[in-house]
Amino acid sequence: MGVGRQSFGVADYYREANEQTLMIAFKEDLEAVDNLPEILTVENIDVFMVAPADLAASMGYAWRFATEPAPPGVQEAIDRAIAQIVAAGKVAGHLVTAETAQAVYDKGVRLFLTGKQAWAAGGA
Repeated sequence: MGVGRQSFGVADYYREANEQTLMIAFKEDLEAVDNLPEILTVENIDVFMVAPADLAASMGYAWRFATEPAPPGVQEAIDRAIAQIVAAGKVAGHLVTAETAQAVYDKGVRLFLTGKQAWAAGGA
């Protein structure tokens, strides 16, 4: 329960910290996608994130998301998950590259996660 320096001088620190915490639920398994309607009813989750490579692994594929096309059925599962999240009025998140960001934005994704290596290399 040690909260460190950030709590000094903050009245009711635990409530304050909880209100400022971003809760992201990752969908990394086909079972989670299949159960998404029920998962979407859980309160206090800010973002429902689709993890494409992990999802592919749960479907039996080793997929290098950033450099290879999606294996059979994987893109359909991703698209189904995003559509359900958006239709439920929730925030959809997705791992993106510079090449895929616009396409998932067009599907309704509003939180983007990316690795820093490609962006740093591009800037260098």
